[in-house]
Amino acid sequence: MLLAGLRRHHPFAEAAKVIPEQWRQFRAIGRIDGRVGTTAYGVMCGAAPDGFEYMCAVEVESFAGLPEHLGRMRIQAQDYAVFLHQGQVSSIRATWEGIYRWLSETTGYESAHKPDFEVYDESFDPLTGQGGVEIRIAVSERK
Repeated sequence: MLLAGLRRHHPFAEAAKVIPEQWRQFRAIGRIDGRVGTTAYGVMCGAAPDGFEYMCAVEVESFAGLPEHLGRMRIQAQDYAVFLHQGQVSSIRATWEGIYRWLSETTGYESAHKPDFEVYDESFDPLTGQGGVEIRIAVSERK
């Protein structure tokens, strides 16, 4: 899957404040040429002790012709554990924390250290923050 969007690095402590603003900036871009479907993605990658990288994105057919200011990411085929966040999107951090707790306690899987992402399909309303969000965590069998 090829994704195009806004890529930013955020300190963990500021994520709840700055990610909604990043989404507002992303929506203000408008239509991205070559977009595939209507689903949007929030991709977490590049975690470090001081924070993580987050990308607001849509799937595109190709990277050719994209404006310079848009980030690009190629998502390779991977096994994922899939979770559903229900309720207002402002409480999604608690769901992520529960997922990481599950991942640390499960004996069968561990992080594959690949991008993890949120899936915002047509059932999600960005104006109200309601509609459910699917969270996909890249996993591999625990060694």
